Amino acid sequence: MSDSTKKILICIGVLLIIGVIGFFIGRSTIKERIITVTKYEKGDPVTIYKDSLVPVYVNKPIDTTNVILAAIESGDFTDLFPVRDSIIYVTKDDTSAVLLDWATERFYKETLFDIDTVGTEIVNFKVQYNRLQEINGTFTPVIKHTTETVEKVKKFAPFVGAGITTAPEVVVNAGMFFEDKYGVSALYEYDWGLNRHVAGITALYKF
Repeated sequence: MSDSTKKILICIGVLLIIGVIGFFIGRSTIKERIITVTKYEKGDPVTIYKDSLVPVYVNKPIDTTNVILAAIESGDFTDLFPVRDSIIYVTKDDTSAVLLDWATERFYKETLFDIDTVGTEIVNFKVQYNRLQEINGTFTPVIKHTTETVEKVKKFAPFVGAGITTAPEVVVNAGMFFEDKYGVSALYEYDWGLNRHVAGITALYKF
């Protein structure tokens, strides 16, 4: 066996040994990493409806005059109870205005809350005859989905490779990555034409 052949076999053997050692080191340093993914999706709306509502408590004023005066001062019912020459006159027309306001239907629509992680609550209600006549609403919940995936991560990830070029050359390399990003590689080349042996080392970075 020639010296060149011996050198080739020795270099190949060294690289293979490095690869085998790196393989077992990589296997022994496998760690599990839990990846948690959280998503929020809108669920099916829930609709409620209620009519013929009964108050839980009623407080009626005793003095009507004071109620009218307070309404005028606040400006809430100036059109219903006009003041002429600083004196309150309640006429037939004024009484009709009060009755019309009493019978007026008022519809309301309010968004009680709209939270990305909870949902949306919208309420509609009608007021007439000084009472809440009906109420309905829609609650659209947000459903939380959490997915956990267990991923195995190697502290060291070894690799080996061999090939041939048009020189012609035989190329063999072996190495490993650290922390899945940084790595190092040992390289060996043999050029048949020049009968030349080349060895080297390479630093690696994966992105």
